[in-house]
Amino acid sequence: MFNQDDIKDDAPPKDAVASIQVAQRSTSATKNIIRSVLDLMVRHKLLTREKKTRAFDLDLKELVREIEVVVRTGMLNHGNEVAEKVRAEFSGQTNSKVSARDKPTESGNRSKFLLRLVAGRFSHLFTAPKNPVFPREVVMGFDNYLDKLLGEHLYGELNVEAQELLSQFRADEDDGQIWKQIGENDRHKRFAYNILIRILLKFEDFGWAKRNFISILNNITERKSGFLFEDKHFQLLFSALFSDLFKALWDDEESLKLDFMFGEGTTERIDSIRDAFRIYKDEQALRDRTQIAVG
Repeated sequence: MFNQDDIKDDAPPKDAVASIQVAQRSTSATKNIIRSVLDLMVRHKLLTREKKTRAFDLDLKELVREIEVVVRTGMLNHGNEVAEKVRAEFSGQTNSKVSARDKPTESGNRSKFLLRLVAGRFSHLFTAPKNPVFPREVVMGFDNYLDKLLGEHLYGELNVEAQELLSQFRADEDDGQIWKQIGENDRHKRFAYNILIRILLKFEDFGWAKRNFISILNNITERKSGFLFEDKHFQLLFSALFSDLFKALWDDEESLKLDFMFGEGTTERIDSIRDAFRIYKDEQALRDRTQIAVG
């Protein structure tokens, strides 16, 4: 199983300003919000005893938790902005007193919930005990790709969503089991698929996006371990990442859910990317056969 501890940054200096972390969800706050919503609905006769079923209660709790994610994301972004100002002021105050060699530096260390969640889709490719396909540096390269693809702001928002989602499972639970459970729960699926779809839709210009992806990963893997990430590796990783989304296109109900959850036309865009990926694989297979025949 991929563990975020497998990728370690240097520990931050004791006197450096620490990154602001998202507070854990407050159960009491959740209950207060739920009570307030229920009270509001009862007072306006929108909710009767007959309507207040167990299914209704579960739906309401899920709605409140999603609202909390939005609120906490906003708080995290604001906190990061404040932290950046503090760092800048701290740096300005110490520039005249501390040499460049001794100056505290930003470690970049953060809780990589987003990386753990998404890399869990292809962790089997580098955790196989006997014959791993990828070295672990591929995960480092993939995190670099996510950072460049999404930008700091969106990366932070999705990292909060990933933290919220992973909090539903045991920390030591197998990645494959986590994704199996995600697929069986519409709320979990909405969170996880939101992240995957954001990444997948960046491949609408497939040829350019594929070359960009490989280039960014190789910038890390070649430098760190001498591993050359090639087209054959891209095919394996891309299939592992998005296979569930592609399978959903064959199911009318799942396709409707995708359009409902992520906007009209989402399935059409995903289908177009899938077609481009299939054509690319066919062309690559033909090229490989030709090289073998010539060799």
